[in-house]
Amino acid sequence: VLSFFLVFFLAGTASATGSDNSSQFVPGMTFVENLKAFTGKAVTVSLSSGQTYTGTVKEVKNGLLHLEKLSQKEFFDVLIILDTISAVEARVR
Repeated sequence: VLSFFLVFFLAGTASATGSDNSSQFVPGMTFVENLKAFTGKAVTVSLSSGQTYTGTVKEVKNGLLHLEKLSQKEFFDVLIILDTISAVEARVR
């Protein structure tokens, strides 16, 4: 069983369902639920291989994460197998 670590920076208080349209990680939710809460928002994903990707979460489904609008790569998307993710970093407000 792989352990997943959620790495985040808190810049204030927020709610994943708050009316201020912000997101934050919630330890009581599953890994997939936490990623889905960031749909449409930018995250940095670190893989167990050491590779990192920064982009906007488009969809989390069937064990896959679809990131679009990758940083430093115009016109590129990436599809990541959730089991290969070791950390997710996101700016929250």
